[in-house]
Amino acid sequence: MNSLPYNLEASPHFLDFEFSSTGPKGEVRKIVRFTKMKIADASIEVYNIGFGDYNKLEDKIDDLIVTDNKDSDKVMASVAAAVMTFTDHRPETLVFAQGSTAVRTRYYNMVIAYHYKDIKSSFDVWGHYQGEWEVFKQNKAYTAILAKRK
Repeated sequence: MNSLPYNLEASPHFLDFEFSSTGPKGEVRKIVRFTKMKIADASIEVYNIGFGDYNKLEDKIDDLIVTDNKDSDKVMASVAAAVMTFTDHRPETLVFAQGSTAVRTRYYNMVIAYHYKDIKSSFDVWGHYQGEWEVFKQNKAYTAILAKRK
């Protein structure tokens, strides 16, 4: 990633990461959370990555809010840093990513495609397209992404 990440604070088991986005909207607390998925007959663990703004009133992650703090590159670099740290501690797991909306999924596809040259040196990446998983290709509209540390 071209942008440096924010400083991350990790939970003891490296399932939750926290950082603060700083910009015109002030300081916004962000959470990246890895949640183990239940998959029948899976011989490998799969974790869903979710992230968004921390909603203090409801004590939850809001993955639908648009913060617009003018730091999306730095936020995505921070999410990438969380994935790197998570997979440092769980190299055999798959990380599943899907946006909470079609627009976000498209954005994640674009970010991965833009940085794919760097990503593919550390990860095997697959995209879900028309009901099938395939090796990630740039410029395809995937509905979900899977990644595994090399």
